[in-house]
Amino acid sequence: MGILRFILAIAVVVYHSYKIFGLRMCGGQVAVESFYMISGFYMALILNEKYIGKGNYFKFIYSRFLRIFPTYWIMLILAILLSIIGYLFFNKPYYLARYISYYSCLSWYQILWFSIENLIIIGQDVLYFTKLNEVCELQFVYNPLSFKHNGFNYLFVPQAWTVSIELMFYIIAPFIVNKHFKWQFMLFLAALLFRILMVRLNYLNFDPWTYRFFPFELMFFIGGSISYQAFCFYKTKMINKNIGNSLLLILVFILFFYEEISLSLITKNGIFFFILFLSIPFVFLSFQDNRVDRQIGELSFAIYISHHALVSVLRPYFFANTNYIWCYGYVIVLSSIILAIIFNYVIIRPLEVYRQKKVEYF
Repeated sequence: MGILRFILAIAVVVYHSYKIFGLRMCGGQVAVESFYMISGFYMALILNEKYIGKGNYFKFIYSRFLRIFPTYWIMLILAILLSIIGYLFFNKPYYLARYISYYSCLSWYQILWFSIENLIIIGQDVLYFTKLNEVCELQFVYNPLSFKHNGFNYLFVPQAWTVSIELMFYIIAPFIVNKHFKWQFMLFLAALLFRILMVRLNYLNFDPWTYRFFPFELMFFIGGSISYQAFCFYKTKMINKNIGNSLLLILVFILFFYEEISLSLITKNGIFFFILFLSIPFVFLSFQDNRVDRQIGELSFAIYISHHALVSVLRPYFFANTNYIWCYGYVIVLSSIILAIIFNYVIIRPLEVYRQKKVEYF
């Protein structure tokens, strides 16, 4: 499913920059929640086929830690260096801007909290539910994006809030994905009904509630885990690979032309995620041994974790020179892919070799 993950990462880049081929693609929410479902599938796969037996919970958590944190910390350091260089030489502090503007207003413990959040990732999604008032007191509010001064403004890798939600699922995944289908299905229904009731009773159908609140997103992870159980059934059958190939083409087509589909957003999202749920087992069966697909998929995390810095650097130029705005999306997408290739070969792959050795002898 490397190609699918790659396209989803590109959709996030387009969402944060500008359209390509005249298309805005599926937007950030659909891309992120699709990643959640795919993550649920992969976690079910490795927890049922690799990390089995006593003591493997800690081995699994350790493996996830080594997979995510070193890469994230390197990107965090680069974002800090970018901000320092921008501030000292170009009067553009980038991610340091709020720290500099509100330094005299912020308390030491607020700066400490923001620093810890930037370091440990877990809890970054919570900052999307906060605002800072006129005296810089941090407050939890249900409509934070209606305010201009928010806790998430102090993140150096702001898109990593999704990683925080992923990490929370990793913590509980070993207690869910190996359960019988009926229990997972009941939990999925409970999560779905909880989301529907809370959204309708409290009118929480706006960002950040739409896809940054972990209890609302749990249904996607569990949906991916249930999709793994379907894969277990189909993998013993003689499934024609053209089924997976065709479903992948359909998914990619929908992702690119998402905004052009004339349906209500709720209906469109529901249909797409149902198609994705049905497609994952077949797409995985078709591409699980495809080396090229795997290499393309490896770029998805690098694209996702690094693209925001490019957006921050290049956005002012294109917004100031609107004659070139048409190529803004292309520049960001191509730059993100090139940076991801460098990032992947120089940083992620060596770290992955190290991770495999450490986990093997854990």
